[in-house]
Amino acid sequence: MAKPNYRHAKKQKEATRKARQDAKQQRRSNVPGADAPDLPVEPVPAKPVA
Repeated sequence: MAKPNYRHAKKQKEATRKARQDAKQQRRSNVPGADAPDLPVEPVPAKPVA
């Protein structure tokens, strides 16, 4: 009986996860041709004002 190749399964799982993240980021970026689409449009405060 062949041993299961856990390393291959892990690589496949990580590849599919990365593909899903990339697709999600592409859908979220509404600005075509932006150099840095991962930067927020509005400045986000580090601490909430309370």
